Amino acid sequence: MFQKLSSKYQRYHSIFKEINNWSSYLLFKMGVHPGKDFTFSFKDGHTYTVPKKMIGPFRECFFDDQYLQKFDLGTFGNSPTIIDIGANVGYAALYFFRKFPAAVIHSFEPMPFLQSMLYKHQTDYKNYQWEIHPYGLWKEEGELELFTTSVDDFTSISGVMKFPDANKTCKVQVRTLSQFMHERSLNTIDLLKLDCEGAEYEILFSLPDAEFKKVNRIAMETHVTESHKTEDLVDFLRNKGYQVTYIANKETGHIWAWR
Repeated sequence: MFQKLSSKYQRYHSIFKEINNWSSYLLFKMGVHPGKDFTFSFKDGHTYTVPKKMIGPFRECFFDDQYLQKFDLGTFGNSPTIIDIGANVGYAALYFFRKFPAAVIHSFEPMPFLQSMLYKHQTDYKNYQWEIHPYGLWKEEGELELFTTSVDDFTSISGVMKFPDANKTCKVQVRTLSQFMHERSLNTIDLLKLDCEGAEYEILFSLPDAEFKKVNRIAMETHVTESHKTEDLVDFLRNKGYQVTYIANKETGHIWAWR
């Protein structure tokens, strides 16, 4: 209960503090001003037009501060390198760019429709150093079948687990994080972000120690699977030398880890 109230306070505090048209948003949320999307007008001059069905993922990134809330942003430097695994349509990346305009972000998204929206956002916000990779990350290179709620529309559920509403499948190309880091000669990753619906365990468990030493911070949403739970990753990361704080719920959780 306390966690839910704290999250609500964080969300609405950010909404009132950061956007000019917060009253219009609340009316839109209540259905007084119906429409297919809403344009958030931020006080720093940024605007983002968000489809109604994607308000939730946008809100999690921009108002709940889902990925950065436990870190001291002053320790990131001016141009951090960020790996964004499970990019969806790019809201997490756009939020990171608001905090670090000179960041270098690599976004990975295997679902074709979400890729199309990701590329659109890259075009709309073309002044950023934003590279999109149209495949997923996994423990090995090849092809992987994902379960999803939709293959040709917005969805925030596409993963290796068969969720109750995930009644469709999609085969996607996957590679390993280690391969990518080696190809790009990445010596430092300032933030490794994961929201990949259950694939986070295999991605991290298969990452060699030499590559882990290059990762300064990790932020992720976790998903309880038949084989693993949030606390498994907490123990794993602590054994890798990270300080960790986390939230564990029945089906999902969040982890923030740093050196």
